Amino acid sequence: MPEKNEKKEKKKPIFEKVGLVFRNPMRVEILRELSTRSQRAVDLANKLEVERQNINYHIGALKRGGIIRTQKMEVSEEEASKLKGATVDKVTDTGKLKISYGVELTKNGKEIANQFIDPLYEEANFDEVHKKERKINKKEESEK
Repeated sequence: MPEKNEKKEKKKPIFEKVGLVFRNPMRVEILRELSTRSQRAVDLANKLEVERQNINYHIGALKRGGIIRTQKMEVSEEEASKLKGATVDKVTDTGKLKISYGVELTKNGKEIANQFIDPLYEEANFDEVHKKERKINKKEESEK
């Protein structure tokens, strides 16, 4: 019986995961960036203009929450040499390299991005477009 209780504790409801994301605006930004493609922590830090240590802290929290994970790939040695920062986990029997490279959204992370984050930014972008249109209209009216 204790095993079932332990599994229930590990599987948190989606609203708890959403709360984990929205607890900090940086985590929202990370999910927004990862919703388009997987990325390395250093690239996220550069895009979001924050210290890598800060990004790593939030990535760790999002990983523990089951929202993002380390991206795993199987590539040739030549392909791996082109990927900066890739970590080789093992070599397969066929000679391919299994590597860890960057972070990506999990299924739950994709659901959160699609249901909560993308609509927030769509609304913000919509509002921004309308503000610009109103400014143009006011300017045109004042020139008449």
